Parts: sequence; C-alpha cells; structure tokens
Amino acid sequence: MTADELNEIYGAVISPDARVSVPEVWMSAVHDALRAFEELPTDIRAFAIITGIVESGGQLRINLAAAPEHMAEGGMQLIAEIVKTAQAAVKRSVH
Repeated sequence: MTADELNEIYGAVISPDARVSVPEVWMSAVHDALRAFEELPTDIRAFAIITGIVESGGQLRINLAAAPEHMAEGGMQLIAEIVKTAQAAVKRSVH
C-alpha cells in the first residue's frame, strides 16, 4: 500500500510522500499501528506525522516527525508504545 492509500483509510496520520515498504505479512501490524495513531487524542496527533514505514535489518521501522514540546504530556510515550507494539507484533509473525 502507498501512503496515500493508507491516509484514505486512517486520515492524515502519514505524510503523503512517506515511503511505505514492508513485507505484506507485516501489514496487519502496520494497520493496527495506524489505527492507534488515528485514535490518539488531537493534542498529540496534531503534532506528529509518520514519515516512513519500512523494513530495516529485518525489523519494522516507523519514522516520524514530531513537535513534542507542543503535545500533551506523555504524548511521545504513547507514540513510542504504539511503535513498540507494532514491532513486537512483527517480531512474533517472523518467529
């Protein structure tokens, strides 16, 4: 899927020119992560955008640009938990 296709499903959580390049088997974890990003409170989600979802060294990497100084407290921690959950799901699917 492309970033534009993912934005059609989840709203503007991913940059339209973001690189999306992961094995198809990982897409369920990616969809779960994007759904979680979409559900973040506005005072967190408005200050972060995904800039890439790629495979790197056999691991899922979700890159983002953020302005944590403008987020509600704990915003980056919530984002880190989403990424960690997606990475764990991919790891389970590989092993």
